[in-house]
Amino acid sequence: MESPAFAGLNEEQRQAVAAVRGPVCILAGAGSGKTTTITRRIAHQVGSGVFEPGQVLAVTFTDKAAKEMGSRLGSLGVSGVRVRTFHAEALAQYRFLTGSDAQILDSKAQLLAPLAQRLPPPHKFVPVRDIATEIEWARNRRIGPERYPSAIEGRLPPIPVEYMAGLYGSYERRKAERGLMDFEDLLERCLQLLEGAGAAAATVRRRYRAFSVDEYQDVNQLQQSLLEAWVGDRDDLCVVGDDYQSIFGFTGATPRYLVEFPRRYPHCRVVKLEANYRSTPEVLAVANRLAARFGPQPRQLRAAGQAPDAPPPMLLSFATGDDELSWIVAELRRLHAEGIGWEEMAVLYRI
Repeated sequence: MESPAFAGLNEEQRQAVAAVRGPVCILAGAGSGKTTTITRRIAHQVGSGVFEPGQVLAVTFTDKAAKEMGSRLGSLGVSGVRVRTFHAEALAQYRFLTGSDAQILDSKAQLLAPLAQRLPPPHKFVPVRDIATEIEWARNRRIGPERYPSAIEGRLPPIPVEYMAGLYGSYERRKAERGLMDFEDLLERCLQLLEGAGAAAATVRRRYRAFSVDEYQDVNQLQQSLLEAWVGDRDDLCVVGDDYQSIFGFTGATPRYLVEFPRRYPHCRVVKLEANYRSTPEVLAVANRLAARFGPQPRQLRAAGQAPDAPPPMLLSFATGDDELSWIVAELRRLHAEGIGWEEMAVLYRI
């Protein structure tokens, strides 16, 4: 009898779920059932007896996503799989291996704000969040304050390089003086333990034998280094992502690790999920035309099932913001007059 993990899956998803050993790279287009596929694969790894639940570590980027994956595994009858964010797992490992209960900064602004006030005008008025983001970019690329000025690669920091390097160094010193850790420290200190002590690495690798990483297109160098320390010289690693959806470059993330995964693991299984369950054919047609400009090997999404017909997207431009608002209001009223409820409409915008 076929495993429940395969119920209702399309052929592409079934291929990914069936690949329970070795390196697997799942290129999951938008709306293609990525979370369903990765959780079903983990469930099949456990249900088929290839791995015990406690030997599997699944890593994602938000607590919400981790809870969703855990909930879906529970609905499939699988319990005991470790589903965490990178930071939560690093903190748990660091505390277990060292016995430390270090205090974690909720926000860098707590230390940065008074330091930034010492800058001369106009630099003291730059938003602290912009300075914090720049420090995160450097830390995620494992660039310390002393190396920062020569390693920013033409990057334009929020304040002049010499001020940024000085502020970065002051932040690190003040943090150390107070015995505090930020989120990058969680990853770095855990990584140093695994790189610098054979016993620590052996302890972690004895526990975890199989790894799955969600949203792999948004991994940064620090996270990738930690992942490599967890995996070691083994290859039971499944990564899931879409390089078209990489959005955290401003903090040092890069889709390069996803794109180059088949080079690092030449014997890996690559599965493309291209059946879209979210959008109408008209929306997908526009998306596919745009995707053709993204690279030499564009992926084409196709509508799954019988999606209802819908009007094609329109691209409009306006001379002024007031003209734009006037058109939006008039269009909303027109749609409402045709019987569409206000609660069925949405206005999306970027800031």
